[in-house]
Amino acid sequence: MRRPRACLVSAIRPARDVRTFHREARSLVRAGWDVVVVGRDPGPPAVVDGVHVVPLPRATGVGRAVQQLRALRLALATRADVYQVTDVELLPAALLLKRAGRAVVYDCIEDYPAYMELKAWLPPPLRRPARSAVAAVERLVAPRLDAVLAADEGTAERLRGYGAAVCVVHNFPRRDEFAPAAADGERVHDVVYHGSLPPYHLDAMAAIAAALRRQIPAARWAIAGEPDSPASRSRFDRAVARDGLVGRVWLLGRLPFGRIPALLLRARTGVVPLPDVPKFRTNVPMKLFEFLAAGVPAVASDLPPTRRLLAGDDVAVLVPPGDHEAFAEALAELLRDRDRAAALARRGRAAVADRFHWEREERTLTGVYASLFWGPGVAPVAEEMRA
Repeated sequence: MRRPRACLVSAIRPARDVRTFHREARSLVRAGWDVVVVGRDPGPPAVVDGVHVVPLPRATGVGRAVQQLRALRLALATRADVYQVTDVELLPAALLLKRAGRAVVYDCIEDYPAYMELKAWLPPPLRRPARSAVAAVERLVAPRLDAVLAADEGTAERLRGYGAAVCVVHNFPRRDEFAPAAADGERVHDVVYHGSLPPYHLDAMAAIAAALRRQIPAARWAIAGEPDSPASRSRFDRAVARDGLVGRVWLLGRLPFGRIPALLLRARTGVVPLPDVPKFRTNVPMKLFEFLAAGVPAVASDLPPTRRLLAGDDVAVLVPPGDHEAFAEALAELLRDRDRAAALARRGRAAVADRFHWEREERTLTGVYASLFWGPGVAPVAEEMRA
């Protein structure tokens, strides 16, 4: 039996993105699909974990428009049975693919309209019009595609309001990604953060670190990520120096995904300081569930998506967003009370093993793809396709 082919394409995201590559693409390979990922990658074409990686160079400014055309051309060359686009910028291309008779999925991993209001490169007067424009594109295109995946219920609700066929596929970690060793190693980092570093995250962590120093002067921070701009990095460095945090707060730079579990498994606490803005009243912070999976007691902003998913489970400490003193107090309490921290870690790991894991989500993903290729209820098992 011929193996169906899927092409997951982005013009701006890394080809080896955590969700697209490590979770979706690898799940589809295990389900018997031939999978090609087109995305930003510095190397030559390669096959990694059974996934064909087709690289795009990094593009900025007006080059991003050319990049979209290049990404579309490379995607078409794969002659895939199902195409998945992960950028809102590629939605016009998705509509062209659909009109050409291809099956097309839109993987909406962010509240893209609300995200426009956080883009530092956009002049403030243009952010609200940009939000409206992005929403208009989604409203026009999403209902015309074969399926839409959303990474959270809030985004799904908005897209269903446009008339789109939406399935929620949360971006939860795999259960084995952050599995501890037989005995956890020494927890050498008192506080860890990993992920994107826009100015609002860096500024918040500088303020929280300063507040925590007043309670636990020797607290050590490890921050894995790359600041969005030299100006943001410079402002952070000045705050670290001003508040006496040099040698206590380490900015590690961006780490490949394969190194994140080792970082988290050496952390005593984690922090997720999301601001109270429209985007984060919709989107779920993936890193919080990675902390839970790694047994890292975390302090996170008390925002509706997180509160709703945790449903009152005592697996993380939620504090008012933007209250840097409250973040510091919660972190200090966990660092001092090791029994409380260990109890949170046990419950967090149990919650991931039970509910918050990718293996549960991938059934929805592979079911969507199977229905697009074979029709509802008629997909063969992966072993039959490999035979």
